[in-house]
Amino acid sequence: MEFLPENLQTVLQNPTFTYLQSATQDHLTTKLSHLRAMVLQPYIIEPVSSFLTSYSSAMPDLLSIFLLAIIILVSLKILDYAYRLVVFWVTLAFKLVFWGSVLSLGWYVYSVGIENAGRDFGWLWGVLYGFVGDFQEKSKTAAAAYAGNPK
Repeated sequence: MEFLPENLQTVLQNPTFTYLQSATQDHLTTKLSHLRAMVLQPYIIEPVSSFLTSYSSAMPDLLSIFLLAIIILVSLKILDYAYRLVVFWVTLAFKLVFWGSVLSLGWYVYSVGIENAGRDFGWLWGVLYGFVGDFQEKSKTAAAAYAGNPK
């Protein structure tokens, strides 16, 4: 606990906090054990285990294929969920950047006026056009030098 800041150490060592933490864990453990004893054990665990024990001795190959199919389906569902989660966050980030740039551009035009914004856009266009032209010229020179025909 020495790696935690001092204010967090005092909160975590407070007797009230430790009592609440232990009481919550006891309550949660009681509820989960009740759930396991009343729902999971009689309705899910016992039927599945009896099914597996009865068919495992008679058809071990079919059972292993069945279990493999279930494992593959569950893993594909998990991968699909992870894929959709990543796509959602990436799409959200791109949308936020796009709409943020649209709003900031609108705010800039509103702040400086249309004429000054057009003048600034023309200057920016000229700078970009100059960079692209310089890059094209240097790449043509480099390509000619690479081919063996210096310009």
